[in-house]
Amino acid sequence: MKKSIILLFLVFIAFLMSFPFNSFAVDTTQMSLPEGAIARLGKGIINEIAYSPNGKHLAVAASVGIWIYDMETYQEVALLTGPEGHTNSVVFSPDGNTIISGGDDGKVYFWEVNTWERSKTLTAHFYMLHRVAFSPDGNTIAGSGGTWEGLEDTINLWNANTGEFLKFVGDIFDTYSVCFSPDGKTLVSGDDRVKNGIFVWDVNTGELLKTLIGHEELETINNIVFSPDGNIIASASDDNTVRLWNSQTGLLFHTLKHTAQVKDVVFSADGKTLISAGVDGIRIWNSHTAELINFIEIPAVSVVFSPDGKTYVSGSSDGIRVWDAHTKELLKTIEDYSDSVSSVAYSPDGNSIISGNLNNTIRLWDAKTARIVKTLTGHTNSVTSVVYSPDGNIFATGSYDNTIRLWDAHTYVHRKTLNAHKGSVSSIDFNPDGDIIVCGGGKAIDIFDVYTGEPLKSLTGHTRYVNCIAFSLDGNTIASGGVNESNFDGVVTLWDVQKGEHRRTIMSRIDEVNSVIYNTDGNMIIAGGWWSGEEGSLSGGILFWDAHTGEHLKTLTEYIEGVQSMVLSPDGNILVSGDMHYMGLAGGINVWETNTYKHQETIKGHTSSVDSLAFSPDGKTLASGGRDGTILLWDFSDIP
Repeated sequence: MKKSIILLFLVFIAFLMSFPFNSFAVDTTQMSLPEGAIARLGKGIINEIAYSPNGKHLAVAASVGIWIYDMETYQEVALLTGPEGHTNSVVFSPDGNTIISGGDDGKVYFWEVNTWERSKTLTAHFYMLHRVAFSPDGNTIAGSGGTWEGLEDTINLWNANTGEFLKFVGDIFDTYSVCFSPDGKTLVSGDDRVKNGIFVWDVNTGELLKTLIGHEELETINNIVFSPDGNIIASASDDNTVRLWNSQTGLLFHTLKHTAQVKDVVFSADGKTLISAGVDGIRIWNSHTAELINFIEIPAVSVVFSPDGKTYVSGSSDGIRVWDAHTKELLKTIEDYSDSVSSVAYSPDGNSIISGNLNNTIRLWDAKTARIVKTLTGHTNSVTSVVYSPDGNIFATGSYDNTIRLWDAHTYVHRKTLNAHKGSVSSIDFNPDGDIIVCGGGKAIDIFDVYTGEPLKSLTGHTRYVNCIAFSLDGNTIASGGVNESNFDGVVTLWDVQKGEHRRTIMSRIDEVNSVIYNTDGNMIIAGGWWSGEEGSLSGGILFWDAHTGEHLKTLTEYIEGVQSMVLSPDGNILVSGDMHYMGLAGGINVWETNTYKHQETIKGHTSSVDSLAFSPDGKTLASGGRDGTILLWDFSDIP
């Protein structure tokens, strides 16, 4: 009997060891996927983090929704999605049973903690929500926001139990931050850079009680908090400071300085310590003496103490970090967050995907598992364009730091840096032979020898800036798209590569060209972009020209909100376009049949602009890179 038990135990251990150690972990690439998507690469952009009152869960308001973590295991337990646009703010109710969130679509969403299901939706009386807050008794909700044009009365109050709208508070252009005092009697709000003040309101009457002036003009106040005893108001601003105010008198008594914008501030439970999160790093202060206790040179956008005060959590563009509040030791890092994805590309063998991000990094992904393989650094500004060489041995990355970097695609080692002398790099492309690389940016186009790194030619003629470039299939012509100085006048320009001369300029009939490509036989040029419609609305179009004569063939405008990116399927039968982010809402992906110009479908999934598109070499998978900081993979195997 004993031998049988031991044998069963050994079999069970062998069974466990036959699986990877993370086999029983949640696969975050599959959580809450949009309809039609087969994987999500990356978790998006962090906007705010919040601890549950019992310390068991952490909620992360991100560009794709709200990520929920079990703080004992640090595992993801849910991704709450549904709102259109970014989720900007998240907070637990005082009893811990409910989460509320606010975002770009101007709605407040209620989520039940037991089920992680949405239970209620409230609509704000303005376009976009920047911040939501519970009153200390949990009976009232405040939401602050505004519109692109600006709007008065930008704080809304609701009954948290019934959802009934209670009143407007404020006479502000655009309110970025709001919080209740510990006794719930007053509400403090921080304005954007127009009126540039901190305002204290009576919750019951909506009356303005006092205005705190001290932050520099034209700088947004990103967050405001009360000390636990209610005696201090702390405000974090883009003027590189945290300012401490006496809540009773309104007098400023300390200014805490960063060297860059400050995005968040929080008090410890005893009120003795204050942590500020900024673009330059995390600073820990004595809140009474203003003494700097510790400085961590990791940029952060949000910070929160655990309820027991033993740890604090910071959110950055690259992930979440858990710190010991006493020893300052880093306890845990939760990765896979990012900044906006500006560009994506498949390797010629289809096994890898590279992406460029606005936080200056390049990420390499396993295309089969949707897992990150490597993060590369070196650029000192946003990475705007990534592309593989035709043979797959090199990939190139272009950046606003005015350089192109060439990397070994197998070892990920940096080979050389090419300097684009005319300005920042917006777009790059290899010629079909892979021995020449071209970059567009500023008003110029630079051509380099890939092997020597030597500049070959510089093409000038654009009068404002170049957004996109593409080689013709024979490598003899470069097409560049952008906008001319007459604001706005979108153009496509054709250049002779050998002579370095201008061939033809095609007036695009749109305000700005964001994407240009050749069709698969090289006989057609396709360009996409946007123009301004009536009353500031955004429209877009895709235009087709004969590549040899410049004759206009077709314009597509239906279903398009403004084209940010385009790609053709490898067989040339399908054209896919990615929409721009407009008025805080999501961009769509449109699918077209190239022979008939027929629109097949619109795919929704990203919560912001779709800035880049790439097909796998076999044409069965589409990768879309979004300004929401994620890459979505879509199944195109059934599309003819």
